[in-house]
Amino acid sequence: MPKIVTIDKEKELLSKVSSGDREAFGQLYDFYAPKVFRFVRLKVGSQTLAEDLTSESFLRIWEYLQREEKEIEESFRALLYKIARNLVIDYYKRKSSQEIILNDDFREFLLRQPVRDEIASRESAEEVHQALISIKEDYQNVVIWYYIDELSVSEIAEIINKSEGAVRVLIHRALKALKRHLQEFEEGV
Repeated sequence: MPKIVTIDKEKELLSKVSSGDREAFGQLYDFYAPKVFRFVRLKVGSQTLAEDLTSESFLRIWEYLQREEKEIEESFRALLYKIARNLVIDYYKRKSSQEIILNDDFREFLLRQPVRDEIASRESAEEVHQALISIKEDYQNVVIWYYIDELSVSEIAEIINKSEGAVRVLIHRALKALKRHLQEFEEGV
């Protein structure tokens, strides 16, 4: 299977999955698991926990697709991220603190355009990491989804049940909050 899953190929695989085809589900898993794992890993900070939550995400979407031959009316990727996000939220409801772990994915994110245009490139990865964990969770999520996981605005809108305009505003505000926290670090506040 090619690295890129086209929309038509995804629909074909989903059709097979809804009739119980485990191999088709395996192809979807192989393509999406690393991306979902990276998101979850950034949110929970534990390799093992991230693996467990990623697996649980795929188990839940498999069960969802098996019930009454359900069809996914939204994008598969958006639904998968929504499930993963909800599992992370459930995890943190049981645990009192939350931290995003600085790793290679995060460093790669910092090197990309337009992130460098939005955030001063002179900032160290550690300062940006500290600023990121200082902003609201909704802001953290949209920054990770949009800039690191490269989800579209429409997919993020599906995940968080908001309009595309609201998501664009959220991304803008998240970057503004991130910049403000970076300035505070720079000024030693």
